[in-house]
Parts: sequence; structure tokens; C-alpha cells
Amino acid sequence: MKEIYVEEYEIGYQTLALLPNNDLTYLAKAIETDKVVYISTPCIKVIEAACLNGGSSFNGRREAVFFHTGFQKRVPVPLSISKRICAFPTESPSLHGCAWLFSQHLRKISEIEQQKSEKPRRKPMSRVHFSTGQEIELTVSKHVLVKQMTRASHCMNLFARL
Repeated sequence: MKEIYVEEYEIGYQTLALLPNNDLTYLAKAIETDKVVYISTPCIKVIEAACLNGGSSFNGRREAVFFHTGFQKRVPVPLSISKRICAFPTESPSLHGCAWLFSQHLRKISEIEQQKSEKPRRKPMSRVHFSTGQEIELTVSKHVLVKQMTRASHCMNLFARL
């Protein structure tokens, strides 16, 4: 898959996931339908810029979602209602390890079973399957990701009717 390195990144319909990257220069990486983009700014800054491009601040979007749904933690963020782009965090957005998934491309989430020969894990792992056939592995339980996927779908349906 093609790799690109940029200072700034604009989220679009082609964005599947935004992941933290363990590098001093490129702090995040965006998985797209046909390439991987390494970005100099952290994930949360990319999400905040996408919110502003969509006409509201990150906190404004979170407050609107809370007002309409009551969701308080790991709040899904509708970035563009007209383009059906909604992102949700895998953990608190304030944590460095927080990844963002884009609900319009999720096909299914599966649990990665621990092998008997493996050293016991401290955290559960899941595999995220995208509509493009691509997959990523995350250190988040299947239960949490499925719940987040459901909340994001609820958000998009709700905001599309407003």
C-alpha cells in the first residue's frame, strides 16, 4: 500500500481510521481506502480541525451529541452529516493511545482470541474489518468497539433528521 508523509491532513470519506503513531516526527497515521498517510499532528488535532472545517468546534460537537443522546464518555463525533462521516474514539480522546474509527467503513469487529502458548494479555484485542477488505488490530475489547459503532450509527441517524 502506498505511503505518504504530510504535516497536515484533511479527513474525507476515504478515511477508514486515524491511529496514533509511535514516531517523534509523524505522530498519527490515517488509514485510507488506498493508502496510509503519516501525519505530523496528533490525532486529536486532526479531529479538531475536521470539526472546524464542518462548521463547529470539537467541544461544540461533543456538547451537541451529549445534549441529544446523553453519551458522556467516548462520544462519537459527527464530522460531516451531509457526507455521512462520523468518527468515534476507542478510548478517552485525551489519552495518547486513542485511535479514531470512521463508522461509514466498518464492516465487522471480531475478538482476537488469546492463544494458549501466549503470555497472558493485560488487555483484550480486537480486529476491525473495513468495507474495503482491510483490517487493523486494536487493544480494545470487541464489546467496547461494537458499542461505539452502534452509538456512532445512532448519532448519524439522529443528526441527519435534525
